[in-house]
Amino acid sequence: MINVDTTLNNEGFLMGIGSIVRNSFDQVIAAISKPMKGRFSVKEIEAKAISYCLHWLKDINCVIYFIEIDALNVSQSVHNPPHHYGRFHDLIHDIIYQISSFTGISLSYVCRSANSVAHGLARYALRMDTDIVWRTVCLALIEAIVVDERVH
Repeated sequence: MINVDTTLNNEGFLMGIGSIVRNSFDQVIAAISKPMKGRFSVKEIEAKAISYCLHWLKDINCVIYFIEIDALNVSQSVHNPPHHYGRFHDLIHDIIYQISSFTGISLSYVCRSANSVAHGLARYALRMDTDIVWRTVCLALIEAIVVDERVH
């Protein structure tokens, strides 16, 4: 399972992507915090984050069956693609295309509280200059990020 979330800084020029991958025993097997610069709408950055994370999963040869996001409009658009054109439309179609390369994968909307670890990783990305990727041994730092997120 992968959880994906994003956050924006106050000025709106810097975005953070956070994602955590867990196995069927709920153990963390990978995580990423990625800062990005640019101007996107909230729904575009949420879609861009999912697209980026699906590419990342392919790059690390990670098999998943569930994607959980707290962006209802993105979830609805993936399940019922928009019929107009634009950046958001293109991102949704990229997500649909990437999902098709995974066997038996599903994308689900979850409430924000169920996505707090991914959100904490996204907030962490705002303080970084480069991508931070953890594989297998990442529990201590992720737990610290989760605790920090609960305090805020």
